[in-house]
Amino acid sequence: MFFIPLPDCITKADKKNANYSLLFNKWVRFNGSFDMPRELKDKKVDEFIRLKTEFDNRKSQLQKIAEFQKSRIFNILSVLKSKGYHCAIIKAKVSDALICGLGDEHTLENSIRLDHCTGLPFIPSSSIKGISKFFAEFDTETDKRIENKEPIIFGSQEGVGHVQFWDGFPVDVPKLKIDIMNNHFQKYYSQEVDFPSDDMDPNPVPFIVIDSDSEFYFPIVADSHSNLENAVEFLKTALSDRGVGAKSSVGYGIFNELEDEPVPMPKPKPKAPSACESAFEALRKSPNHEKFSNLLLTLKETDAEWLTNQDLFAINGFDVGFSTKLFETESIPLSIKKILARQFIEKINLKDAQKRAEKKGDKTKLERYQKLKEILDS
Repeated sequence: MFFIPLPDCITKADKKNANYSLLFNKWVRFNGSFDMPRELKDKKVDEFIRLKTEFDNRKSQLQKIAEFQKSRIFNILSVLKSKGYHCAIIKAKVSDALICGLGDEHTLENSIRLDHCTGLPFIPSSSIKGISKFFAEFDTETDKRIENKEPIIFGSQEGVGHVQFWDGFPVDVPKLKIDIMNNHFQKYYSQEVDFPSDDMDPNPVPFIVIDSDSEFYFPIVADSHSNLENAVEFLKTALSDRGVGAKSSVGYGIFNELEDEPVPMPKPKPKAPSACESAFEALRKSPNHEKFSNLLLTLKETDAEWLTNQDLFAINGFDVGFSTKLFETESIPLSIKKILARQFIEKINLKDAQKRAEKKGDKTKLERYQKLKEILDS
C-alpha cells in the first residue's frame, strides 16, 4: 500500500454530506510522514472510530437513501413480475455480526464493502449466489461437494443459470461497531521463531463490522416458480446455517428471523387524457374562441357525463360570448349542445336582456338567450 496525498481543494472541502463510500475509502486522515506509513498503524483504532462516527453522523441522510434504494428495487421487481418473471424477497436479521469486503484493499488494511453510489454497506450478489450454490452442492451424507449439481439455477460452462441473485441491501441504516482480531503469536505465524510462546505480545487488529439485528433484504428473480422456490430455499438455509461474508467459520454472517416479503404488483399507469380532456385543458390555459371551437369538435355523446361535471365559467376569461361558436358548430350531438346551452343560459339575466333591447335597442343578449332556449326546448 502506498499513499497518494490529496490536493488542498479536496482535503479542505466540506465532507459533512459526502458519499460515505468515498469518505471511507479515499479520505483517511494521516498527518505523519508518507515515507513511514507505520505511523498510521499505531493510530488505526482512532481512525476506525472516526470513520464509524462519520457514518453515525450521516444516519438521517443514509436513511433517506436506503428508503429510496428499497423503493427503486421493489419497483423494478414489480415491473419484472408484471412481465411474467417470478420474483421473491427474503428479509433477515444479522445474528451476531457481518463483515463483507474485509480483504478489500484499504489504507487501514481491513475494509468493509460499501456501495459506491449510495455509501451503504451491502452484500454483493456474487457472495449471495456463492453461498447458495455451495449449500445446494454440499452433500451432508458424504460431507462432500457435488459440483454443478444445480446447473439450471446457477449455470455451468454450457449455459447461464435461470435465476438471478441480486445485491443484499439493508432495510434501514445498519448499526456499525468496531471489532478486533487478536493474533497472540505473530512471530510464530510470520516464521520468525520456531515455536509459539505465551511471552509474545498480542497484536490486536481492528476492523468495522455490521452489528447484530441489522435487517437486510435479498431479491431473487427466476424464470419459473419451481426454480424460484428452490433458489429461495437454498439461500435461506445458507444464510441461517452457513453465513455470508468473511469469518463465517467463526459465526460471522449468520442470519435469523428469515421471512418472505411480498413483491407488489406495479401501480397502474395513469390514464392518458381523452381528446376532449386535452382540448379542455388547452382552453383553460388559453381561453379563446378557437380553443373553444376545438373543444366542441372533440365532444361526443359519451362525453356527456364528463362535460356535466366541468365548469366552463370557472375558466378566467370565459364568458357567454363564447356561445357564438356553439351556434356555428353543427356537428355537435344534441345532448352535448343542451348541456352547454344550460351552462350559458344560466349566466344570462333575461330581464336585463329584455330591458337592454327595449331601451337601448341592443338585442344581442336577448337573441343569444332565445337561441339557447331553442336548443334546450328541441
